[in-house]
Amino acid sequence: MTQRRKMENWKGNEKPRRAVPKFASFKPSPTPTPETGPDRPRSTPQEARTRGEEKRRAEDRRHDDHRRHDQESGRDRDHERARDWRPRAERDRHRDGDRNRESSRDRPRAYERGRHRDRDGRRSPRPAPNRENGDLKHPPAQRNDLFVIDKRGDPLILQYGTNDRSIVPAYYRFGSGRIIGSPGFLTIHRDTAHEQFSIRAPGEGSGSGSAFGDKALVAAANRVESKRIRPSSDQPSAPPQDFIPLEPSRKRKRGSETPEPHQSPPDYRSIYIRTHTSSSTPSSLSPASSRSSSPTPQAPKPELTTTQTRASALSSHVKSHPSDTAAWLALISLQDALFAENRPGPRTADESRSLAELKIGLFQEALEHVSDPAQREGLILGMMGMGRRVWDEKVLARKWDEVLAKEGSGSWGRAEFGFGLWKGRLDFEMGRVASFVLDDVKGMVTAKLAELGEVLAKIAGSEGEEEEVCEEVVYLFLRLTRLLWDAGFGELAVAAWQGLLEMTFCRPMGELSAEAAMESFGEFWESEVARIGEEGARGWKRFAESGQDTTDSPEPRVESAGVVPQAADPFKTWAAAEQQATSRARMPARTLDEGTEDDPFRVVMFSDIKDYLVWFPSAVLARLKPLLADAFCVFCGLPAAGLSGVRFAARLKDPFVAGNEHRHDLGLNRVDSGATLDLSRRTPEFTQQGDSMAVSPEVLFSGDSWFRYLDKWSNQSGDRQVEMAWALCTVGYLVKDCGMETLAEYYLAMAWLNEPTEARKIAKGLLKQYSSNIRLYNAYALVEWANRNTEVSHKVLASATGLAQPSTPSNSQLLWNTWAWIHLESGQKEMALVRLCASVDRDFHCSAVSPALLLKTKSHLSNTRDYSLSSQQLETAARYAEGLMLVEYLAGEESGTEPASETQGNITAALSTIHAFSRKLGSRSLSQSTHHERLLQTAARLLYHHATHGPYRPNYLASQLQAFIALFPRNAIFLSLLAWSQPSPRINDPVRATLQSVSLSAAHDCLSTRRFAIQHEARLGTAHSVRAAFEAALDSEACRASVELWMAYIRFCCANSKELRGKAKEVFYRAIGACPWAKEVHMLAFGLPLAGELGGSELRAVVETMVTKGLRVHVDLGDFMAQWGQRRDGR
Repeated sequence: MTQRRKMENWKGNEKPRRAVPKFASFKPSPTPTPETGPDRPRSTPQEARTRGEEKRRAEDRRHDDHRRHDQESGRDRDHERARDWRPRAERDRHRDGDRNRESSRDRPRAYERGRHRDRDGRRSPRPAPNRENGDLKHPPAQRNDLFVIDKRGDPLILQYGTNDRSIVPAYYRFGSGRIIGSPGFLTIHRDTAHEQFSIRAPGEGSGSGSAFGDKALVAAANRVESKRIRPSSDQPSAPPQDFIPLEPSRKRKRGSETPEPHQSPPDYRSIYIRTHTSSSTPSSLSPASSRSSSPTPQAPKPELTTTQTRASALSSHVKSHPSDTAAWLALISLQDALFAENRPGPRTADESRSLAELKIGLFQEALEHVSDPAQREGLILGMMGMGRRVWDEKVLARKWDEVLAKEGSGSWGRAEFGFGLWKGRLDFEMGRVASFVLDDVKGMVTAKLAELGEVLAKIAGSEGEEEEVCEEVVYLFLRLTRLLWDAGFGELAVAAWQGLLEMTFCRPMGELSAEAAMESFGEFWESEVARIGEEGARGWKRFAESGQDTTDSPEPRVESAGVVPQAADPFKTWAAAEQQATSRARMPARTLDEGTEDDPFRVVMFSDIKDYLVWFPSAVLARLKPLLADAFCVFCGLPAAGLSGVRFAARLKDPFVAGNEHRHDLGLNRVDSGATLDLSRRTPEFTQQGDSMAVSPEVLFSGDSWFRYLDKWSNQSGDRQVEMAWALCTVGYLVKDCGMETLAEYYLAMAWLNEPTEARKIAKGLLKQYSSNIRLYNAYALVEWANRNTEVSHKVLASATGLAQPSTPSNSQLLWNTWAWIHLESGQKEMALVRLCASVDRDFHCSAVSPALLLKTKSHLSNTRDYSLSSQQLETAARYAEGLMLVEYLAGEESGTEPASETQGNITAALSTIHAFSRKLGSRSLSQSTHHERLLQTAARLLYHHATHGPYRPNYLASQLQAFIALFPRNAIFLSLLAWSQPSPRINDPVRATLQSVSLSAAHDCLSTRRFAIQHEARLGTAHSVRAAFEAALDSEACRASVELWMAYIRFCCANSKELRGKAKEVFYRAIGACPWAKEVHMLAFGLPLAGELGGSELRAVVETMVTKGLRVHVDLGDFMAQWGQRRDGR
């Protein structure tokens, strides 16, 4: 546009052209000698105009000289830089074009002068032809101006229509023609070789109607390899209908004839011989298909990937079967993989939003065809989870109201829809920081508890519904008490658990109505006798049978007044005082206890917990007690005891109830130090969270040589968790006084870890009470072996194997397997094999095993395994499969395909039996059973033993572990060993790949797996990779409300570089928005992690937020500040 406007200005100022002179006028005229001195005659006006015109020409020439010198210098430098990469043919083409233009055009004065540059880059004058004066030499420039203002421009621009490109400095465009300031979709298109362009949007052509005017299309066509098509040899082309050849043509056309098979090959001097000796016909010379009239495509279509093929199949399936919910969910979950194939790398916010909108559309389409309430519930929850990424809070609340109004009736707290939808709405309400109030949420949960209690009383005795409602009641009670604990009401939460456990495990004999039971229990509670978990507790049952007994009342508790550390900052001093008050309020107080006059809410009355309690019918107690035992362990910050089923275990992994930030070490203090470590030279991270593995004796009593299901009670954070003595005493009371025999192993493991000196005494007491419990003998033997009392463990196992009855083959084989493992860990391979053979022949006591006995042992273990599997006795089948694995490992004559030393066995043969058994379980749809997971954990233990006692191949180890992970993606044992098996940190880390593709997928995402991913990045990655792992975890639905991860993220940001520390404040406010009920998250503002990041007004706002939301604040900030000011003024 600017050039056209410039051309129009030139047209208006154009002078009439001079007439073409005769040929004689081209003769050079003599150069006039200028006169000097005062006697020079005065020039006429015409001469003055002539001299002025010549002066302007000379000045223009000087300006052109300076400009050309600068342009040529820049162009020469550009050509020097571009000489290495610019093709030679292109340089020759440009040089020839410039030479042709010089010879063909009538150049202006600037082009009529020759150019010459000496070695130093200085210009030297040379004669140039002149249109008027002949071969006049230009006078040298008198000035050396750096900048020249060109007021006239180029007069020849009208003649040629553009600038002279030879004097334009060489430059290279950047940005592929994108226009600065546009969103990125407008581009500049050069229509011709001249400076003419057009603005294009995506998908637009040049507008000329010709494909050859579109440079992008022409360039794309040049990049495509041309493909010649020759006729097929078996189908010669037919001659035209109006022409019949009378004799064959003598003139051979190249490429038109194909030699017959009987003809000899061409001579080596023939010009028709191929230059490439290839046995196959090139794709560019492939014969045309006679079955298709369409032209052969220039490039083959890319093959569909496995993901694309599966997506296409699922799309076709849901069109033909629109009510298949599983297919819809599979198609929706596949969108992430499809997106990752098209756009690898991290997603932007817009891309995540677009993907969420796509999934919402698929959810809505699926809901139109699905009518089953349970299936619709899953689809709705998925849609609302994606809606959180697209809709704002108000829109999401309105969507929830619409969904619940359509799916049920009444208010959302008492709706008739499923429990899953109610829980989804509760999750949403707890995450709304603007409208969250603790009393409101607490009222919603208690109302739902009362409703479920009424439902349970009506359906007691029915098999399916009864179990599901029991799980919902226990989960909801656990969530309520966890909410109270996190909000600062620790004594109220503990009192609620004491009440429910007393009403369930220690109820009086006989049937009681709900009203009578509540009245009787109220009397027991108000009497302030010792309750469950306290010293001297005898239970509600004995109280009801013997009447009120004042002698059972415990002595008043006397607490030493703690000294609050004084600091210069009053907010830090207030936080210390508040922390001390919180520590004293972990257990409910009694009226006579000291300190209750300062904080009367520590005394929990029966009316305070009455609404939280549920009276269960006697018909459901058998199903209910294992659920309550597991839920109580989770409330105390421990992993579940493994007494409940798989469905309830999944509920216990909910981030609102699971996780204890003080129990897990994420290894964040090792960031940036693990990149130089070799993982195979150190032991794996054995201290793992128990909720990510299957509970078994091997992990309960493993010591320091294997993964541990439980860990020692944290002493550093003892004032921030349930009292260890109360938790241990409560579990022991359930085992010893309430008859929970299945909880005995768990109780012994807790006592051994936290009170090792008392472990033997506790074990003997349990064996005396449960003398026929073979599992307790096995546990006691493992305790003695972990305490380095090997001889005692052998004696215990010897006596236990004599007590084992043939009617319980599972427990009997458990003892023999444990005995073999103890010998194997001690380096006694032969004795380990002897113990396994003795399980078949009890009279065998030799130190060497005969081939006949070995064959008999293998046959017996294999047959019993298969028979137990056919009889649906999975535990027994898994025990015998473990024994067969150990026998194959210890008795293999050959080392197999893997390297082995004298201290190792045949790992190939051993694991082949495990894979065979896994295939059998899969054929019966039992591959996801807990017994199968325990067996694979034992196989992983054998792999680790093999790798630490001789040579091994890391690739073989990794392949076996990845097969285990494919079956159980959340198992931390398999993931940790996979990380350990890698010889060194790699860019293409297989652990990261496995996490992203399997373990962290939407179907398997959970808190424990995210915890391991963060640990892995802390060991191998950088601070930024750890931060990315935190962000990915907290953005997922499985961990968005995890108080543990939010607190760990804040501490991580504060403990690292300045860049991450600057984000700690932002992360802190995000954590409050995600977990507004968590008092401990708010209190981080006053501790060391965020010290100095928040000002006084911000700290006051944090405290006001806690009070507004209904969280427990023991020390009033206003009163404390007033007292602080008085003490400061008094000084």
